[in-house]
Amino acid sequence: MSDVSFTIGDTGAECLISSTSLSCQTATSALTLSAMLTPDGKVAKCSQPQGASPGCILWPGMVFPRGFIDEPEPQVGGLACVPVGHELFAGKPSAAVCTDVVTGKGFRISTGKIALVSTILPGPHPPCTRAALTAALKRAYRKRSLAPSYLAKGWQCAGNFARGDLIAVHGRTADDVTVVFRQTERAWKLVGRATVCYSGRVPARIWKFSCAVN
Repeated sequence: MSDVSFTIGDTGAECLISSTSLSCQTATSALTLSAMLTPDGKVAKCSQPQGASPGCILWPGMVFPRGFIDEPEPQVGGLACVPVGHELFAGKPSAAVCTDVVTGKGFRISTGKIALVSTILPGPHPPCTRAALTAALKRAYRKRSLAPSYLAKGWQCAGNFARGDLIAVHGRTADDVTVVFRQTERAWKLVGRATVCYSGRVPARIWKFSCAVN
């Protein structure tokens, strides 16, 4: 399995994902910072003044490609990063959320800042069923029935988020619309994709088909 390296937009933050770890580094005029995530969900952070020895530079001399454009969700094994920011699909993400895709534990990195995150919150969660997700759609659209439209097979849930494909039928035509849900108390609620995708709240396990498709 090949390593994946990339730069987060114009932030200058650089990351490397291998089969054994996910590491990123960023810097300001005063500090160099780095974080390393291992497959068991543990994060080690480093912060050192510029010029300190030893510093936090993990991969001196490495060349990083620009941005997330060719690979919108860099992933190796169970470790992944998702881009964050309103201009991420223009190739200018302002940050990234890097996590273990199963546990959701990891860190958020931007220019000169690293913070711990957990994108998959503990349960209980609403049922990951067509009935539960369809009920959320009917509430959102204020309809007693979606027919002839319907939620297609292949929906996914990760903690307090879920995604699916609504087949919206209009006469003889049908559109495949990506829909994203967030837990509200014990039920699912349809949410705006931009709000949750650009903020980095959607777990990496379902981010690609929630945020980078349709």
